[in-house]
Amino acid sequence: MATILTVCALLTASSALYLYYFHRTLASRIHHASHYGKLPPTTSATVTSIPEPVYSEDYYTVYDHAARSVTRRLLPSLDPAELFTQLVRRNMSTFARFPQAWTTWMIAPFAQRGSFRSSHIRSLDFREGDVICGLYRVVVRTASSIEFEFMPPAPVKGRLVLSFREQEGSLVFASQAVMWKAKDDKTVIHLERPVLKFLHEMTAWWLLDSGVRYLMDLDVDR
Repeated sequence: MATILTVCALLTASSALYLYYFHRTLASRIHHASHYGKLPPTTSATVTSIPEPVYSEDYYTVYDHAARSVTRRLLPSLDPAELFTQLVRRNMSTFARFPQAWTTWMIAPFAQRGSFRSSHIRSLDFREGDVICGLYRVVVRTASSIEFEFMPPAPVKGRLVLSFREQEGSLVFASQAVMWKAKDDKTVIHLERPVLKFLHEMTAWWLLDSGVRYLMDLDVDR
């Protein structure tokens, strides 16, 4: 029994160590920022669908931003907006296989379960009203940005925003998560919990990093 416990402890420790170093490796390639408290008014420049009252003192918010830059010459010669759509299709269909998505699948209405299918997600142009993984509904779509609303009714509301911009010969792909609640609400936003925040960062950063590498490997003329 002591040997089994020792082996289990070693496996747990090695797994934790691997995740720690993997997180640090991703962090070296990702620009990351976060904010807690009153939402800065400047957020409205990149997240346009947040209700105006959320910017007041009556709301508490958690904001998380991650970005990955890639030199334009390393990407196929497709229009940047098309590359962006390809990246979102790939990343959201990949996310649909993650444990977080399966948890949502188990509680999603039967009619929404088709929104988890890779074939469904990869067919989308992410027009307003489209639903992905039973949880994310497109509320704003431009050539360079997609804003998803978190659908389930709850004290905590939020947005997930995927976007890109061109910058000095590079494309910068970004993921933003904004969650808010009434200031006097005692509900804990999941990004305030250290373990869940760590898992969110691992997921968002890896999807950005691997998504960019996916674009670099696309088999089209450069």
